[in-house]
Amino acid sequence: MHLQERDPLELEEWLPLYNRICDEFGFDKQADIDAANKLASILAGSGASPLARLRDGFPKRVLVCGGGENLADEISSLRIDVFVVAADSAASVLVDSGLDAQMVVTDLDGVVEDQIDMNRRGATVFVHAHGDNKDAIEEYARRFPGPLVGTCQCAPPPGLVNFGGFTDGDRAACICSELGAREVLLAGFDFERPSEKAGRSKDVKRRKLAWAKIILDSLSRRGIRIGPALESADLR
Repeated sequence: MHLQERDPLELEEWLPLYNRICDEFGFDKQADIDAANKLASILAGSGASPLARLRDGFPKRVLVCGGGENLADEISSLRIDVFVVAADSAASVLVDSGLDAQMVVTDLDGVVEDQIDMNRRGATVFVHAHGDNKDAIEEYARRFPGPLVGTCQCAPPPGLVNFGGFTDGDRAACICSELGAREVLLAGFDFERPSEKAGRSKDVKRRKLAWAKIILDSLSRRGIRIGPALESADLR
């Protein structure tokens, strides 16, 4: 199948989706702006260099690992020799499996120490700001010793980027497509059966995953090939 060379999800396309998401979940847009400004003030523009380095020769094919309960089983069945992206809690599953990631996309609600360790070993971390994680930004954003890029879901202040995406997993796919990936393989994604998290409603998580699927489908329509890693014969 020929991969069309088309642009990734643009900001002017993302923001209307963002408005619909805020309406559905009752998100406070001003809180998102406040969190974005907090993260921007901490990073002080330091994300430009790691972003430029990633853009230079970014692979056309990547594996994005999500936080589904099936992730450990899936990666145990794969021979992985490809650029690996961990979406938040997936970083800990990879660590437990003896694997590493070259990139981590997180809103800091997983085991952040594992993400910090990956960052220390050279993984570029994309830290996301939204209205519910301002305290986590304050606690952790300064602790990453390696390359760090700040993202947000509102219009980005100077020093942050917004390439689209709602959950960590679909945001990772949006970021990779922006950087130049033309094929995104997925592991640990289960849109029907969300993983359990203490204090989190499974119904809300299921609705969030429905939006993640919508966003991934929008990337597919723009020419990015997206599919399950287990259906790929060769992860190289």
